[in-house]
Amino acid sequence: MDDQQDQVTAEQTALSTATKQVKDLFTLENLIKTHVSHIDSVRVELAKHSEMLTDILNNDTSYKEISDQIKEMTKKKSEAKQNILKVPSNASLNQKIKDMRTEVKELRMALSQYLQQYQKIADTDQIESEDGEVRQIVFDARLVKISGKLDK
Repeated sequence: MDDQQDQVTAEQTALSTATKQVKDLFTLENLIKTHVSHIDSVRVELAKHSEMLTDILNNDTSYKEISDQIKEMTKKKSEAKQNILKVPSNASLNQKIKDMRTEVKELRMALSQYLQQYQKIADTDQIESEDGEVRQIVFDARLVKISGKLDK
């Protein structure tokens, strides 16, 4: 009799835990949706205010004059840079820099995947680097739109 009662109590506890997890999930989902909506509305307001400020600045003659001078100087700077990069040794150095930046980006992406795997397997968010320093694994989660809407 005690075994049956213990089993019923265990099932009730499991059901209670599952129910709480479902409620927590729905609460969290609602918080996410609310925050996404709020971010979208703030972005719309931000765009309106930015456009208003841009119009105000562009209607000021002294600002407009200085802005035009800066645009002209930027154009001259760009032309000078292009002339410098026409020299083969400079072009080679510039290409090497671009290649190295691409390599660093690819290495970081691979490291991110390795860290995700490590965290799952080791069940820890810390790792000791080669120099003995303990580092924490941190992920940056964000929402990205996917093409089409999910069918519900």
